[in-house]
Amino acid sequence: MSNWYQELEKDLNWREAELASLKRQVITTTKGTVAHKVLLRAVWALLYAHYEGFCKFAWDLYLDELQKSGVKRKECKDEIARLSLQKQFKELKGDLTSENIWNFAQIYLQNLLEENIDFQVKLETESNLYPNVFIDNSRQVCLDCILVDQYKIELRTLVARRNYIAHGKEMVIKDIQEYQKYEKAALEVMHELAISIVECLDKKLYLKIP
Repeated sequence: MSNWYQELEKDLNWREAELASLKRQVITTTKGTVAHKVLLRAVWALLYAHYEGFCKFAWDLYLDELQKSGVKRKECKDEIARLSLQKQFKELKGDLTSENIWNFAQIYLQNLLEENIDFQVKLETESNLYPNVFIDNSRQVCLDCILVDQYKIELRTLVARRNYIAHGKEMVIKDIQEYQKYEKAALEVMHELAISIVECLDKKLYLKIP
């Protein structure tokens, strides 16, 4: 069993344990009471926190493992190599003279491609991990995640309602059955992301020629 598999599994386990614990409190609290309504809002907010938190943890772990592998940028798929050069591209934008662009393309870029890959800029969730952000991040690092398309509506709703709760607005969650639909969507997407990362690292699918 790979080390990254164990790390991802461990992170998923503690998050799921917290959700299960809070759900038990919801279920054992009298329906319709203030306490019941508060707990439903709390478990919704916690679900989003673990959804975003795990995705960020998983993407960071993936990039850290790529960096530790010692692979050269030129050996990686173009999307991954481009992500590792975000800092350098930003610096280039600060001086777009013909001479600087020429030197970057002819000299500097070639040297960078010969170096071991590293990521000074990581993937961001923008504190609102809508499906389009998840999809864009996954594509940037060549991870094959398809369930996010299936659960677009649920994930959009998860983020939107979490924002209402976080901003102190009234957002009523009907009951635990309503919540379960969104938990299922988030957890399945999280598990698929973990599986995709393990497969990509195990099979070295981040390389141009695995």
